[in-house]
Amino acid sequence: MKLNDFEVLVSKPVYEKLVVEYGFLKQWRIDFDHAKKRAGMCQLEGKKISLSRHHISQNSVEMVTDTLLHEYAHAIAFELYQERGHGIVWQKIALTIGAKPKATGRFNLPDAPWALVHQCPKSKNIELLAYRYRRNKKITQFFLIGKPETKGELQYLSRDEYEAHLFLKSQTS
Repeated sequence: MKLNDFEVLVSKPVYEKLVVEYGFLKQWRIDFDHAKKRAGMCQLEGKKISLSRHHISQNSVEMVTDTLLHEYAHAIAFELYQERGHGIVWQKIALTIGAKPKATGRFNLPDAPWALVHQCPKSKNIELLAYRYRRNKKITQFFLIGKPETKGELQYLSRDEYEAHLFLKSQTS
């Protein structure tokens, strides 16, 4: 879903429905961020709800609507009861406004573009350690836990480079 679609399909209808009963939500604003590991967040002191652009673009209208309702439930719980978190008060409010009363959900995430790998200097074997969204500039100073001799052997490959390596390895095996 595109941000324009989000406004028409999700944000405006949800807001218009909730503001009738919870007029104080007029003081809250919705922003978008580039988070990749969370769908949304509610900044209570700043009266701001922020949703991930990636979450909006990679998930269904129903899932994004639930995320927005989830965050509005935080805003309502805080405004009415000064409650924070995912406690019983928040859960009841979430149910009342139509959100799933769960702290976390399952949603699609964008693929991390970098593969953090260890390449053995002797065998030249490449071992995937993790996928990362960002590359650490000090990677040459890192080593495997408990193996200081591996300092300087960690590197980043693009996801495409790593997948090409796996493909070539499978062809020679």
